[in-house]
Amino acid sequence: MSRGRTSAIDAAIALLIRVLGAGLVFGLQVLLARLLPGEEYGGYVTVWTWMLSLGSFAAMGFAESSVRFLPRYTQRQRLQALFGYWQFGLAVVLIVGAAIAATAFGIWLGAGLDGPLLTIVLVAIGLPVLGLEYYLEGIARSMGWFRLAAVPVYILRPILIGGSCLGLSAAGVTLTLPIVGGVLIGCMGTIALLLLGLVTRRINRLAGGARGASNKQRRLWLRASLPLLVLSGLEDLTSYSDILVLSLLSEPEVVGLYFAAARTLALAGFVAYAMTLVSGHRFAMDLASSNRTELQSSILEATRLTFWATLAAVGVTLLAAPWLLAAFGSGYLAGQSVMVVLGLGMVARAMSGQSAEALVVLGRQREGLLVALGVVAVTVVGALALVPEQGALGAAIASAIAMACRTVALAVLLWQREGLKVLSLRIPVFLRHRAP
Repeated sequence: MSRGRTSAIDAAIALLIRVLGAGLVFGLQVLLARLLPGEEYGGYVTVWTWMLSLGSFAAMGFAESSVRFLPRYTQRQRLQALFGYWQFGLAVVLIVGAAIAATAFGIWLGAGLDGPLLTIVLVAIGLPVLGLEYYLEGIARSMGWFRLAAVPVYILRPILIGGSCLGLSAAGVTLTLPIVGGVLIGCMGTIALLLLGLVTRRINRLAGGARGASNKQRRLWLRASLPLLVLSGLEDLTSYSDILVLSLLSEPEVVGLYFAAARTLALAGFVAYAMTLVSGHRFAMDLASSNRTELQSSILEATRLTFWATLAAVGVTLLAAPWLLAAFGSGYLAGQSVMVVLGLGMVARAMSGQSAEALVVLGRQREGLLVALGVVAVTVVGALALVPEQGALGAAIASAIAMACRTVALAVLLWQREGLKVLSLRIPVFLRHRAP
């Protein structure tokens, strides 16, 4: 089986998992929009968005640096280094998470949960759990265990959250932001513990007899991970900065409408993530083999698969937009124009394929950091300029412009620094081989 076809099959399996997960997340958002009043749902959106945008910081960059080190250690049978990375990264994430949680409980005990403090405390309590989850997902993705990386988080978690909220509502409990926030964090913790058990079991089976890492190795991992801490955090802020600015400038109902439109379009956006699950591991294996030709081929094929699959998914989702938004309620139909603009931005982003993943594998995290800073700046400045006049549509326009700038910057950067091409809109190789 050809490399292109193998990557396409792996990506297709990952995509099926994420499409199912996207459907479940969409259903969860519809459920919460129906169960919660508009203002309470907007508050939930604000909490969840801040949590997602800051979650990577709690993983301390180890979720991202794992894709640089673990495939290399696996291929070269350096089991001691593999096991040492696993132990050290887990210890760092747990220690940082404990400090964040202690701070959150201190705020809770000292100031209570009135007003904006409720959002701050819920976010701070959820960050350690999300950081652990990100780290475990990164380990699974780096080892090529993409089903393990996706199924617990994107399928089991929304089922657990939705089932818990339905159960509480059926029992006569009035769902408020503190209650839904508690359910969200509790379900996240349950999934994180499940994932921790499964990943630990696999790592121990593979390299459990290995000894710990040396101080020199720990310093290497820290030097590689800390820049990625900022980079991954900025990448998340890039994804959510439009919503964050909108939440500061608009009413909760407007934020809820925008979030509903963005989450609906996320049904198409998970295509790129499905490719990320398999591409980083592929790039790292090519680099470990010192095969630049295969690395170039893998990057271009990842771009083709990401672009064409995203274009098709965005088109289908926009056609179904009226019915999908109507599921939230008639008031959410105004989000169709937002979806169109965000869809254009998503296609523009897909044109760069998996360039960000390639930068991490190549050790170009500093350059990636500059790109991420620029994208966040464009999004925030654009949103600040457009939201007061255009509202939710202004936030969408700012996001789409930022995504186009990101594609151009990544393509230029990889060509200038590594001599690697990124842009390719040709049909994927495995499909061309089927042509008569």
